[in-house]
Amino acid sequence: MIKNRVDIKDFILEIEKKFPVNHWKVGTINLWPYIRIKLFFYLINTLEQKEVSNKTIKKNNIIERFKIIFRNVRAMFRYLKWMRTLPKKDFLFVGADAHRVDYKKARFNRFFDTLIETHEIEARSIYFEYGIDSKKQYNQQSIYSFSEALKGYVFFKKISPNSLEVTLNQYDFFLIFLGKDKLFEKFVKVYSRERLINWASKEFYPKVMFFKRALTAIKPKKVLILCYYLEDIFALTTAANQLNIETIEMQHGPQSDVHLAYSNWFSIPDSGYDMIPKNYWCWDIGSYNVIQNWVKSNQNYSVKVIGNPWITYWKAKEVNYKHQNYILYSLQPSPLTINQLFPESILNFIKNNPYKWFIRLHPRQLNEIGKIKSFLKNKDVLSLVNIDDATTDPLPLLFSKATLHVTHFSGTIIEASFFNIYTVLLNEIGVFSFQDLISSQKAVYLNPNDVNFQPKLDAVIQQNNYLPRDKNVTSFQGNLFE
Repeated sequence: MIKNRVDIKDFILEIEKKFPVNHWKVGTINLWPYIRIKLFFYLINTLEQKEVSNKTIKKNNIIERFKIIFRNVRAMFRYLKWMRTLPKKDFLFVGADAHRVDYKKARFNRFFDTLIETHEIEARSIYFEYGIDSKKQYNQQSIYSFSEALKGYVFFKKISPNSLEVTLNQYDFFLIFLGKDKLFEKFVKVYSRERLINWASKEFYPKVMFFKRALTAIKPKKVLILCYYLEDIFALTTAANQLNIETIEMQHGPQSDVHLAYSNWFSIPDSGYDMIPKNYWCWDIGSYNVIQNWVKSNQNYSVKVIGNPWITYWKAKEVNYKHQNYILYSLQPSPLTINQLFPESILNFIKNNPYKWFIRLHPRQLNEIGKIKSFLKNKDVLSLVNIDDATTDPLPLLFSKATLHVTHFSGTIIEASFFNIYTVLLNEIGVFSFQDLISSQKAVYLNPNDVNFQPKLDAVIQQNNYLPRDKNVTSFQGNLFE
């Protein structure tokens, strides 16, 4: 029975032994990375999601269909215009607004803008931004949003499709195997043979062709990516790898042994997978070890520790923060609910103890800030915590004056460790994900449902209240953009 993320990892690795996953292809492109990561997140969301939202489905009437066709035709023309705007650049950075913070009076990419500024490569760089656009991005003139152009190209290819072979040897047996357990009922429907063939040939492959055209125009030496395992970015990564452009995944969060986008690629063919990046730049040695464990057996891949650019950037500054001596609680979004983020034991501790609490929302929670504040107000806690400064001020600045860090299993634990800030983990997933930090006595797991939770947390605070802050600056490994 699958109960946790370790079980999920073991189950998927067993599938790789049981079925010929490397024979599932569209053209020459292996589909297994996409299926594996979709299955991984499906199991996480199914096992850990406690609240399921019911989305309202719009009626697909004649007027609505005409509107869709009009938007697609308009997107086709925008694709043609967009392609003509692409400049030739050495470095293509791929990210989203979720990787940005409010800094320098704009939305500043805390990983890439720091690297670009440090290495003085502004004139040689271009951005592909995915997701929701912001009109006040830092270095706006270098940012190109591709969503509308991509939509137009895919629509055009549906009118004039390519003839493409999709091979799925024993894929039906794989679905039958999953279908024996009701846990996989929705997955089997969504990723049926028919739907997968349709997606691979009519959606994914045209996206690969789109990005090949864009990359051929830009001619970058390197493509640097934040979060490669989104559908559009899978296609971009595939295109870059097929064009022999260097692909790099920049760490943006936890890269643990149970995160199957980064760990345990032991069934990878000798020639590699086009869908996944060839190089990985990590924050810390723990993440490096996770990736090196499989990279060492395949010469197509490499991994290095470069530090966290945002932390390095701020450690080099001499700055003072207006607050000090507080507990920083880093929240995280779905699959955790508000009730899970704020169990009664945490709420009572905040109310019954003199410590200041800073509660920092994850970027994907910003649209929930009103809901979270309302919840805390109803619990008589809102006036006792600081949410606004904790959420808007740069994380390194917050860590510079914090006395303790609390989270469920957020990657902020790694960033806290760079400042010698001790972390209390509130979720068992954190134990699976950050065993190296727990072993090195930089973190501890405390169960919020333990009857002795409050005295245990107080003891941790007393013990770690006056740890010296680490002022060392982590340097990058030479010139990363030679």
